[in-house]
Amino acid sequence: MSSIAGIEQPVPNEEAGRMTMEAARERQRVEWALCASAWRRHRTSFTEPGREITERMLRLAAPRAGQRVLDLACGVGNPAFDLARLVGPEGRVLGLDLSGPMVAEARTLAAELGAANVEFRTIPGEHELGVPAGGFDVATCRAGLQYMPDRRGAVHAVLAALRPGGRFVAMTLGSAERCMPFQLTNGIVSRHVPLPTGGDDGDGPVALSSPADLAGLLTGAGFTGVRTEVFEAPIFEAPDPAAAWALFTETAGPFIQLLSSLPDETRRAIDEDAERTFAKAFPDGPVRPTGEILLVSGDKPE
Repeated sequence: MSSIAGIEQPVPNEEAGRMTMEAARERQRVEWALCASAWRRHRTSFTEPGREITERMLRLAAPRAGQRVLDLACGVGNPAFDLARLVGPEGRVLGLDLSGPMVAEARTLAAELGAANVEFRTIPGEHELGVPAGGFDVATCRAGLQYMPDRRGAVHAVLAALRPGGRFVAMTLGSAERCMPFQLTNGIVSRHVPLPTGGDDGDGPVALSSPADLAGLLTGAGFTGVRTEVFEAPIFEAPDPAAAWALFTETAGPFIQLLSSLPDETRRAIDEDAERTFAKAFPDGPVRPTGEILLVSGDKPE
């Protein structure tokens, strides 16, 4: 930091970094707003096939009745609603997300499900949770860390929010080459137009695909007993190729923007390519692509 007239000022590199991070958050707010309603509409297409992922996260988190749980990057409530069930009416779950529309959809679902012990809030950034220090017994983050511009800040904020001995469990995805949904969809789109930016070196669904990097985030923040798990599991399910492509194009914000900008002829060619590609990959039944799943867990020191 520098000082002008006794007032602390960010140094230029720090300020540039903050501006870059905020620009990334604003882009993500736009992208998630485009698909928030579709995530609620298609929720069971992800939650039911992805049940193994959820169950493994819950086993690692081990929430107990009456506990307080923080779910960062809560989206439309997966796994917040499962956590709320496990902590029971005496417990509380707080879901936090950058996207106002996602939070609105989660609140709608909470009302529909009668989940009275779960609350959803919007936060300005992954490093600004707006919660009391040491106020939570457990924290989770499902498929969220890879999108965050300030991952270190997010993990430090989670550590501060946990009580001593509290546990954090996070899930990310392996690289595109190890996740069939991205193998297929990236191939489809790239045969016709350049892919949207984002990936292993930036932010996006497969941008945190190394178990060592994932564990390093928690260890670097001060978590102890950090361990990772890697396994393969279904990502989503759709009844047929057309439904699978519709699911993807309605829930992927960057692709919604890209596809809506294309000429009708190009869009039709991509749609036809997609149906052929999914039909070839899944000729005998529903479209149920699998991918590499990474889990990490760690405890706040006593």
